Amino acid sequence: MTGTDGSRRKSRAGRPQRPVDPEAGPVQRLAWELRHLREKAGEPSYRSLAKKAHYSASTLAEAAKGDRLPTLEVTLAYVKACGGDMTHWEARWQAASAALVPSEDDRLPAGQSPPCPYPGLAAFGTEDAEMFFGRDDLVKDLLEQIDHTARTALIALFGASGSGKSSLLRAGLLPALPPNVRVLPLTAGAHPLTALAAAVSDATGSAADTLRSRLSGDRQTLEVALRTWLAAQPEGTQAVLVVDQFEEVFTLCTDAAERDAFLTAVADLACTSDERIRTLIAVRADFYSHCSAHPELVAALRQGVQLPVGPPTHQELRDIVVRPAARAGVSVDSDLVATVLAAAANQPGALPLLAHVLRETWDRREGSLLRLADYHASGGMRGAVAQTAERAYGDLPGEQQKAARKIFLRLTALGVGTDDTRRPISRGELDGIAGEAVISDVLNHLADARLIVLDEERVEVAHEALIRAWPRLHRWLTDDRSSLFVHRRLTEAARTWESLERDGGAVYRGAQLAAARSWADDHTGELNQLESSFLDAGTTAEAAERDSTRRRARLLKRLVAGMSVLLLLALLGGGIAVRQRQDAHRQELIALSEQLSLQSRSLLSTDPDLAGLLAVEADHLHPAAESRGAVLSAASARRRTELNTGGPAVYAVAFSPDHSLLASAAGDGTIGLWDPERGTRIASLPGRAERARGVGFSGDGKLLAATGNSGTTGSITVWDARTRRQVASMTEKEMALGMALSPDGRMIAVGVGAHGDIAVRDLSTGSRRLLHGQGGAVRSLTFSHDSKLLVSADGSSDPVAWHLSTGRPFARLPAEHVASVVFGPSEPVLAGAADDGGVHLWDLRSDPPVALPTLPLQGSYGWTVSAPVGDRIAVADENGTVTLWDLRHRQRLQTLLDRGRTETASLALSQDGAMLATAGFNGTIVLHDLRNTPFSGFDAPVNDLKVSPDGALIASAGNDGVVRLWDVRGHQIAALTGHPDRVQAVAFSPDGRLLASVTRNNVVTLWNVRHRRHETKPFPTTGLGASTDIAFDPGGRYLAAATLGPFVWDVRDVASPSPLTPKYSARLVTSLTFSRDGRRLVTSSPGGYINEWDVTGGTLVDRTDTHQGAVQDLALSPDGSLIATAGDSRTVALWDAATHRQTAVLNGHTAPVQVLAFSRDGRLLASAGDDHTIIVWDVISQNRVAELAGHSGRVRGLDFTSDGVLLSGGEDGKIISWSLDLSTARADICARAGRTLTRQEWAAYLPSVPYQPRCGGKRS
Repeated sequence: MTGTDGSRRKSRAGRPQRPVDPEAGPVQRLAWELRHLREKAGEPSYRSLAKKAHYSASTLAEAAKGDRLPTLEVTLAYVKACGGDMTHWEARWQAASAALVPSEDDRLPAGQSPPCPYPGLAAFGTEDAEMFFGRDDLVKDLLEQIDHTARTALIALFGASGSGKSSLLRAGLLPALPPNVRVLPLTAGAHPLTALAAAVSDATGSAADTLRSRLSGDRQTLEVALRTWLAAQPEGTQAVLVVDQFEEVFTLCTDAAERDAFLTAVADLACTSDERIRTLIAVRADFYSHCSAHPELVAALRQGVQLPVGPPTHQELRDIVVRPAARAGVSVDSDLVATVLAAAANQPGALPLLAHVLRETWDRREGSLLRLADYHASGGMRGAVAQTAERAYGDLPGEQQKAARKIFLRLTALGVGTDDTRRPISRGELDGIAGEAVISDVLNHLADARLIVLDEERVEVAHEALIRAWPRLHRWLTDDRSSLFVHRRLTEAARTWESLERDGGAVYRGAQLAAARSWADDHTGELNQLESSFLDAGTTAEAAERDSTRRRARLLKRLVAGMSVLLLLALLGGGIAVRQRQDAHRQELIALSEQLSLQSRSLLSTDPDLAGLLAVEADHLHPAAESRGAVLSAASARRRTELNTGGPAVYAVAFSPDHSLLASAAGDGTIGLWDPERGTRIASLPGRAERARGVGFSGDGKLLAATGNSGTTGSITVWDARTRRQVASMTEKEMALGMALSPDGRMIAVGVGAHGDIAVRDLSTGSRRLLHGQGGAVRSLTFSHDSKLLVSADGSSDPVAWHLSTGRPFARLPAEHVASVVFGPSEPVLAGAADDGGVHLWDLRSDPPVALPTLPLQGSYGWTVSAPVGDRIAVADENGTVTLWDLRHRQRLQTLLDRGRTETASLALSQDGAMLATAGFNGTIVLHDLRNTPFSGFDAPVNDLKVSPDGALIASAGNDGVVRLWDVRGHQIAALTGHPDRVQAVAFSPDGRLLASVTRNNVVTLWNVRHRRHETKPFPTTGLGASTDIAFDPGGRYLAAATLGPFVWDVRDVASPSPLTPKYSARLVTSLTFSRDGRRLVTSSPGGYINEWDVTGGTLVDRTDTHQGAVQDLALSPDGSLIATAGDSRTVALWDAATHRQTAVLNGHTAPVQVLAFSRDGRLLASAGDDHTIIVWDVISQNRVAELAGHSGRVRGLDFTSDGVLLSGGEDGKIISWSLDLSTARADICARAGRTLTRQEWAAYLPSVPYQPRCGGKRS
């Protein structure tokens, strides 16, 4: 009996846990006590405990292992399931937790500092496991999936960049794995098959070279190698292949064959039936579509488990902040904890920024407390990375700064349809970009600043967060982006040439060589040694080919006898020489045209006038799709001017009341005066401080005041704005950031000291009075329009409103963390931007002031606001996104993406509302022209747009659940609201009376276009998945929506649409359209098929494999003869609609194509997608007509108007109207610029062409 009972007990308990020593520490003591509690409860199995505790068996077992302290929630659930005393055990857990904090005796002696527990931008490593907190649940989930009893072989982690995937794997998962699990870690890199072979070789002892060669051809190699190795290991051994930064397969690997072989190998291993093998991949979420384009990987993902890595919870964030410091014996100020939690809450990519600012705060601390003041001094969450990077860059001398720029550009992989990513490089790639000593000094300096990671062979940025958070780097990457792509292609071509042992067949020739040479001539010093050698080899090869041609011509002459023949050959040779010279000249012009087109595109967002002038010249030199696209893109670009480019940081800007002047306060102490209409500098007023911090005009525009700091001493200077003569000057000790000049020009107020004092100066008498009571150092001040009130804010406590007649506060405005306050020029409305994301509004006409409804959150911070002008206000967030708001309706009017992230430190609206100025730490002042902007007044991503049959209306479908109706000039005439989810697609009925919309959650609405109301109640489809498209048949009888299978309704009775009786089979549908006779419904699928259905019968009558990967859209030509399909393969295919025979494949896109549209005459086809580019094709010749650039996000909607204008809408919230008339576009460019290219510009951009600019106007 005893033996039988013992066997049963072992069976219930499962695998025995390894012994734990209660004397080893508080965690082990708690685990030992939990085990004894379970024994007293009769030693129930963890599976039975799980049913009572509502935690998994593995989580409960983990709590009693003694490896790490379980959470309080898990501990109490364990105790409750075992019948223990909850209060008693909570006290035990608290004692164990407290024991983990070093005692006074354990802490380092005075004068010795503990190592920083925060990693900064770098990821946690396995050696940092004891400092890794806040991700217990995710670690638990991973351990459960890796357990050999789990039924899946693939675990895929998907999360945003900066969500902590690498740290989770290295410091969370790997140290927690049991000894029987062997990990094969790798990052994909530029050569993923080589990395995979090396990882397997390290584990199994197999030869890496042999594995690498076999992996390319034999799909079973990987699994066989692991199974063979496992067979020789002790029973219970597992192998886990861990691929971190899986997206590098798509961003760094340029060899398509190697990429496919790697993906196939990983996917095959992930589908193994061997329970001893697991595959874990960590992928950036924005590369999910890249993964879904590989069929084998899609199959593996379907069978596997996908774990999203989202932002940490509130408690997890608290653990991430507090527990590492506690482990190091340091406390965190409660105000700092609250501020950090508010800053990082619900931010998907905030963890590296958080770790960096905490490390900077740690370095500034005094004693054993991390303080809020040190956090703010570090730049806070939004600015610490930029501040560190700027400091490191600024400490370099000029030559080293140039080298640093070249290094960072090479360390970034340029995204197409995705954000830019890190690009690890070998040190050898830097040879030749600067002197060896210069490169070494710069690398060491940047590594010391923890901006890059450096070893003997490799260099890479510490984290991709640096690319997003440093405005200067972001500007470098966007200023001349097209040119950077030219350089990157050159870099890869040179590497390929080197890998082929410098094969002469791999060098550039012809137009490609000419374009690269032209780029190199314009970018002196950018090439490394290998790239220079590569171009030299191309030049030498081309010269050799010319010499060979000449030698063949001479030989031919000698072989021909007879004077008449010689004469003939001489004439022929002369003709050949002429033609060769003509061809060479033509190739030179083509290369120059292509280069000008690229330069034009790169200037669109910074200098649209110059972009247009260059595009006109490019199209004159060589009319082609690129040059035509450059002209059309420039003609459609929104007006935007950049000032102070490359100058010092700008901390404040202000318009004069008549908006004829713009003043700026710069980091070098100067005050700039600009003409905003012409975009030119008028004057630079020398400041009296090292850094100018604030600037403002009086209400009548006669006075200009500025403040600045030199150390802790502040200066105040006032000028006559017209004569630029200084009229007043004064100083303040310990001056804070806040300053304001009263509208009546009589007073100036500045913050002084760290405790919230305000000095108010009378400019006529020089007298000074002090206001006390703000609380913290004043960061912002503003006067009411009548100069009777003053409001102050410190970024922490509530803003304070003061009566200037008494000098006493009369109200505290309840809103924490407000760092920026501003009155409108003529209204009593006060706006305040809070660090927690809200923009607060108050009406100060009453006492106490009345709080108005706040503006909706637009980011984790509302960094700064402009003065309200009428019913408009501009708000900038920490990402550099500026949003123009309608205060009356609390609606976004327009979103403007400024250069760089964490950039916009100040912004101002002109009092006529026509111009917006933004400025920031990268030194650039941006002027946005807000006058008569078509298709404005919203900023939601556009998912679809359609033009009505009569061409009078345009309907757009938005992510905000609104369908907007526009006239052809881009004026909004109606907003159709009430949709329960984002609107995915819209369609007009053939007679234009009805508009159908469908939402992502499958709700269809029929609208009466004339009366803007529902014709019937919205009705849902019954399919699974999201709806993606909707269409009427040509007769207006039927309406079809796309989801899991098409759904068709008879809508002849509009008041009561009825579904057709036939049931279409459940096939996923991405898009659909009816045949011209209405008898067939044509649909596309993510599997890559065109399906043709009988409408009334619901039967599938034809199915065609496009071989394009997922087909995202299809379009039927107006005459019904052609079907066009858009695929994830980056191609557009044309098909005979009757036979489904493919007639053409159109190549040109660099990312998946999402949307198509035929012009109404059927002569043109437009395609667009994830590369942000629109290509217009000639349907008959199948040539590109133009490539259009203007969107900063994926393009989701296209349609043509009745007069041939192309409309596009995208995820950037923009709708752009493209006139495809070249002559009109050229005329518009010249008229808008009001000038021609100067001789200096001509010499810079067209040095080999005689000066003869196309646009008229004044020449200089």
